[in-house]
Amino acid sequence: MTTVKDTVNEWKLQHTLEDMQYGQIVTITARWILVMAGVLLVLWNPEPLGQMRFQILVLLLLAVANFNLHAQLLRKRPAKALIWYAASVGDLVVITTLVATTGGFDSNIFTFFFPAVLALSVAFSTAITFLFTGSLMAVYFMIGMATLPDSGDFQILLVRLLMIAAIAMCGNLYWRLEGQRRHEAEQTQAELKSQIEKRRKA
Repeated sequence: MTTVKDTVNEWKLQHTLEDMQYGQIVTITARWILVMAGVLLVLWNPEPLGQMRFQILVLLLLAVANFNLHAQLLRKRPAKALIWYAASVGDLVVITTLVATTGGFDSNIFTFFFPAVLALSVAFSTAITFLFTGSLMAVYFMIGMATLPDSGDFQILLVRLLMIAAIAMCGNLYWRLEGQRRHEAEQTQAELKSQIEKRRKA
């Protein structure tokens, strides 16, 4: 027997999946930007050959995974929520790996965290966004502290972490507002449809 709680949970899950589907194109676009910018950065400021090969391999794997997700979206067969969660975690792992292998605190690749966090914050729920962002901030804090060239740079590290948190909050605020607007529009449309059907029957 279906209870009211089960119905509410099913409704929440359905709308969460719908919100994710609307944010998938943003996530895919941001991931392509990350891949292209990463390749350009690696070629513009090349590291030693072995390190450069590793960086290009990581970016290539990211591009292949994103191509697969993009192809499914174009065929109107969006991937399941778990796959999108795994893909977003993969984005953060790739960027974190590149940061750690190109100088840690001194690496300018940390700026790639911004579009990656923005992409997941406009696609996922508040709880998931804060979980991913909080984990990323903790890992980057440890990398930054381990590679901090001077104690005076600690404030710079904190500012970077605050910027990541601010982007996540702004993106998720947009996600909530857009989701609320879309749900209100769907409710209004359903009410109008119901009124039209009643008039036809009258």
